[in-house]
Amino acid sequence: MDTKNVVVIINPVSGQSDPEQRKQDISQALEEHGCLCRFIETSEQCNIKELCDNAINEGADLLAVSGGDGTVMQVLSALAGTRVAVAILPAGTGNLLSQNLGIPLNLCDAVDVALSGNVYDLDLARSGDGRHFVIMGGMGLDGQIIHDADRTVKNRWGVFAYFWAAAKNMTRRLEPVTISIDGRPPIRRRAKSVVAVNMGKMTAGLNAFPTASPCDGLLEIGILKMEAFPQGLRMLYNMLLGRPQLTSELETIQATRVQIHSIFPQPLQFDGEYVGQFRDLSAEILPKSVCILVPEDLPDTASVSETLPDVSIERSYRLNFPVLLGVVALAASVSTYYCIKSLRK
Repeated sequence: MDTKNVVVIINPVSGQSDPEQRKQDISQALEEHGCLCRFIETSEQCNIKELCDNAINEGADLLAVSGGDGTVMQVLSALAGTRVAVAILPAGTGNLLSQNLGIPLNLCDAVDVALSGNVYDLDLARSGDGRHFVIMGGMGLDGQIIHDADRTVKNRWGVFAYFWAAAKNMTRRLEPVTISIDGRPPIRRRAKSVVAVNMGKMTAGLNAFPTASPCDGLLEIGILKMEAFPQGLRMLYNMLLGRPQLTSELETIQATRVQIHSIFPQPLQFDGEYVGQFRDLSAEILPKSVCILVPEDLPDTASVSETLPDVSIERSYRLNFPVLLGVVALAASVSTYYCIKSLRK
């Protein structure tokens, strides 16, 4: 790409890095490629769509976003249907979108992708209230984990805040839910969590839904029915190896539209952002809605899950050390919880 003028929409509170230092690092990395850089900071009061429109109207050759998944999603939502390609410079705690698309977390490598990568047509999902999400939206256990792993906890513990929040909520009860898939007769389940998934990779590279693809025009609906802690460990083991869940604790169904109703209010999250307690979640897939710059070795016509290399058990343990450590921490936390509970009795 003959890119000279780059506008970077930056969230100054994303992640744990100093925002001014982040700006300096981005500017330096772009200057090494002969590019000029201008920053636009986000805030709670700003209109992301106006920021994007202004950047495009002022002649930006490339629009980039530096922030976490929430900031990236706001930009993608603003650009849905425009065919404007966006570069991602990961700067959050989880950076799930970057992990799913193979975008490097290292800034210099991410800048290389921004300036020379391929344009990838990505599906978006839209909830019933018009909110877009790109990774997953869910209600139940996942929403509670996001709620408990708030910014204060994440600033202290980083990605392990999610494992700690999961340990705290492992004993959450199963709730009765009704799920309607593509207008078919509803099904009834007791579930700890129900998620509508567009991309399967979660925190620290944990591949929870390896068959989910962000370019197939489908959502994967995951119904978590796990009750006991050993079942949870078995699920984590399968996720760690990046293989489909073959257990009865996780039921998956593909759909273009889904409606989920819970008798009791459940914590709801979209792309790692907690939005409150609700009894209903509806979502539909919007095929090829946005364009993102991805590494050249990731074909824009193939499923991301199909382009990732097969991972052996030995290699998984080496490459996913943070996940292993998180699983150990989760197991230790839950074991301690049950020991204390038993002693109190």
